[in-house]
Amino acid sequence: MTGLELKQQQKQTQVQIMSQKQIQSLELLAMGNMDLCKAVYDEAEKNPAVTVGHTRGPSDYTRVTSSTGAAAELASENFQAALEAKADERMSLQDHLLSQFRSQRMSDAQRKIGERLIYNLNDKGFHILAPESLLDKNDPSQTPALLKETILLIQQLDPVGTCTSGTEESLFAQARLREDAPQSALFILDGHFDFLDPPKIDRIAKKIKQFQKERAQMIADSADQKYASVTGTEQEAEEALKFIRTLDPFPARNFGSSGTHYIAPDIFVEPLVQSFDADNFDKGIVTYGERAWLVRLSQDNVPLVTVNPELQKLASKETPGSEKIQENLKQARNFIESIKYRESTIHRACCIIVKKQHEFFEKGPGHLSPLRQSDVAAELGVHETTVSRMANSKFLQCEWGLFDIKYFFTNQVADKADLSRDNILHEIKKILAQNAGSAKPLSDQKIADKLEKRGIKIARRTVAKYRANLSIESSYTR
Repeated sequence: MTGLELKQQQKQTQVQIMSQKQIQSLELLAMGNMDLCKAVYDEAEKNPAVTVGHTRGPSDYTRVTSSTGAAAELASENFQAALEAKADERMSLQDHLLSQFRSQRMSDAQRKIGERLIYNLNDKGFHILAPESLLDKNDPSQTPALLKETILLIQQLDPVGTCTSGTEESLFAQARLREDAPQSALFILDGHFDFLDPPKIDRIAKKIKQFQKERAQMIADSADQKYASVTGTEQEAEEALKFIRTLDPFPARNFGSSGTHYIAPDIFVEPLVQSFDADNFDKGIVTYGERAWLVRLSQDNVPLVTVNPELQKLASKETPGSEKIQENLKQARNFIESIKYRESTIHRACCIIVKKQHEFFEKGPGHLSPLRQSDVAAELGVHETTVSRMANSKFLQCEWGLFDIKYFFTNQVADKADLSRDNILHEIKKILAQNAGSAKPLSDQKIADKLEKRGIKIARRTVAKYRANLSIESSYTR
């Protein structure tokens, strides 16, 4: 042969294959309490060796009581008050979307997918869980293609731009449905959102021109002519920027929380009045100095699962079908062990989170320290993906409110090991609140200057990004 020479190579690699029990443990770990409850009843329905008992409450836990007296009573009352929330009387986003969605003609499969998608939206109108995870694998009519079609349908309902992964996709969905959308705006929103940083016309035009030039030099599919008309002139950039400013980055902001979509805490963190000499994670006691907290799992909606005692008796006898009984008992024990693994992992991980974020639990929002999932994984002695599953769709209730467990993971800012994104957001909110009555709103540069005086030195465009995260408009529109 001339030119290319083909060679065969033999390579030996190690591949770890997880057992069915390990897979089940990880699946249960990723579930919230409501999903776990359903999984328990599903398992009991298909396996006669699984017995479902009463729903467990606080009495089934090891509890640590606060010291008696007025101080303890006051702490208890304050904590109870924090759990109570004022009712939101506005129409919920879910009810508003469902009333429109159900008026459309569609198949039963699409209706089921659509309702799941709508109930899966957070208060900003964005997906909570990945849409693909909502498909029923046992229903062949629920296909990825139908899922995509249904998402596009919901995105067109009022308010336009919900049922998206975030602000960028929402803006693109809104622009795509507008007849007056310039091609340059669609081009930017369709995967080139970073071209708007900074939002200066000459910079945007330059980035578009450079990108189109590089694409033209590459060997690309000739059919890829979607935005070939966008050349990168300053007029195109100006039209794009002007149009994008008419869109709403948070289209669901005017709706209340869903009246039918409930979020139940998976973990409670309560301040303790008495002091302790050291941590005791087995009992859920976390200390820092003279402060102490009790971390406990919420199992109010999770039934008690045991092995069927009647089948255990039958298994000891040589009777027809005893092999099947033994298999059912083995599966039941594995299921119960997987639940225990889930509980111990969540509980211990949250004890570590409280320990690492003690300043937050003492002072409240705005006082998170930099914390990565890998940090917690290292202390638990597990892989980082295990911590990611642990935090998935789990919520923690403390005296400061209800929080997604993922909220407590935040990166450090630049080279400052003790400064987190949460700290900066908190300081920006304080600065803007102090300036609220002023006739001249603070620009991003002015905010950056004030932050620097407080020992936080960050760039103006970083301030702009954090301000946008707080859903606060620029000084030009405030």
